[in-house]
Amino acid sequence: IFELTKDIQQFKMEISQTIIDLKKQIDNLKHELQEKINALKINNIEFKKQFEQYQIQFNEYKQNIETKVENKDTNIQQHQLQIKTQFEEEQKNEQKEKKQYQSCNNMLSFIQISNLKNGIDFLLINENKEIIKLKNNEWNNYNFGIFLLGEDITLTPNCKELGYLKIKTSHLWIKHPSSKIDCSQLGYPRNQGPGRGMYRRREDSGDGGGYGTNGGYRRQGGKIYGEETLLKEIHFGSGGGYIYGGSGGGIIELIIEQQLINHGSIQSNGGNGHHSGGSGSGGSILIEFQSQSQSQSHLNKLEQTFGTITCIGGKKGQNNGGDGRIAIYGIELSSDDILDIDPKPFNRLHK
Repeated sequence: IFELTKDIQQFKMEISQTIIDLKKQIDNLKHELQEKINALKINNIEFKKQFEQYQIQFNEYKQNIETKVENKDTNIQQHQLQIKTQFEEEQKNEQKEKKQYQSCNNMLSFIQISNLKNGIDFLLINENKEIIKLKNNEWNNYNFGIFLLGEDITLTPNCKELGYLKIKTSHLWIKHPSSKIDCSQLGYPRNQGPGRGMYRRREDSGDGGGYGTNGGYRRQGGKIYGEETLLKEIHFGSGGGYIYGGSGGGIIELIIEQQLINHGSIQSNGGNGHHSGGSGSGGSILIEFQSQSQSQSHLNKLEQTFGTITCIGGKKGQNNGGDGRIAIYGIELSSDDILDIDPKPFNRLHK
């Protein structure tokens, strides 16, 4: 028993020593593990720092690449715009060259095969019985011509009174006698205007309106006003007197670069009076032939057909209206040119 007890004690001591050794080993392992964990933490921090630095470098590189791409895109767009602008400029120059010194027929043939737009670059009306209303008191620009080829076409400003039709175009062709550019009766209404007709109580009638000439019976009605060149001032025709008086004529201003062919009429006449009312006076028509090259030689090469151009007063009612005023610049008119222009126009080569 003593020996057995001794062995047990010896065994306990060995076990205790083993436990102590195991604890030391565990402590050592814990220490090593903690050191490794700390090392990993340190390495992780360093890794994060390196990663952040790499991220910054990457972003800078990315920004540089994007900037270069944007610059290249901008350069490409600028180059494309430059090519487009150059192409459009060449087209415009080509169109200008084709437009120069062409007759109405030649210009009509050109626009029909071009990419130009009707109603914007030119005005072409083939239909009959059309009323075309243009902007009032603003320039209506048609760089490649106005062609009124149908019958019974009327070109007039979009207004009810005080109509001032302003047109700038390379060519103007009115093909048929029934077609016209018309501002008649679009001046001052009855009893209004600087040369308005007066009411004659004794005769119970109204005088005709005056403008370029006196209106009324024996030209003793509405007074003369304005001046013949139409450059210092341009006026509407005045209305006739009394409640049955007619309106005066409006204003037409045309700038034509190359050719006029007028087989219809350009008119700004006064309106007729009714019953005992006086008629309105004619309005104003100002026409300028304008050359882009400042040379009038091409106008001599292109035959101009003036046709019927009138600014006359109304003729019905108690008393007639006075005539309006017409002035034509940029070409010297012959006696044949003015056969159907009434009243006789003021004419001068230069304004």
